[in-house]
Amino acid sequence: MVKLRALWLCVSLLGTSVTPVLATGFAADEFSLKATFLYRFGQYTQWPPPPRSPMRFCIVQYPQLLQALQALPIQVDAKAIDDEPALAQCDVLMIGLTERRALQQWQRLLAGRQLLIVTDNAEAYRQLGMIQLLTSPDGISFQVNLQRTQSHQLKLGSQLLKLAQQVD
Repeated sequence: MVKLRALWLCVSLLGTSVTPVLATGFAADEFSLKATFLYRFGQYTQWPPPPRSPMRFCIVQYPQLLQALQALPIQVDAKAIDDEPALAQCDVLMIGLTERRALQQWQRLLAGRQLLIVTDNAEAYRQLGMIQLLTSPDGISFQVNLQRTQSHQLKLGSQLLKLAQQVD
């Protein structure tokens, strides 16, 4: 039930463009769903100074997700990044890294930055993530590291927290 409500929350923003896919019973594309979740996470987050408009999404080593985010039926400012100077242009950061050494390097780069950090990798979530997307045969859900989010001076909306599978 929680997964279905989370899916509905995410796709409700996109309206009829995704609804026919779900209504016909065909499985929606995993990357499109993850892109929608990522977009909605940004919408339900408050930054100390409000984020730039439009919100900027940065993707680290996840080209499929970048393409899906750019293909959403709404205009999204999204780009791939691979270094520290580009972080100044980001509000939401999706980490697609899996290698421990690379994660440690990014952990140092991200220390104290007011970015919402999302991943779908357990090790990346353990080291630096605020939200982890969880994929299962039943669909996509997510968990939240609330303490880490608050330490970066970000506030997640109560609706988002209610839909999380787990809040640490």
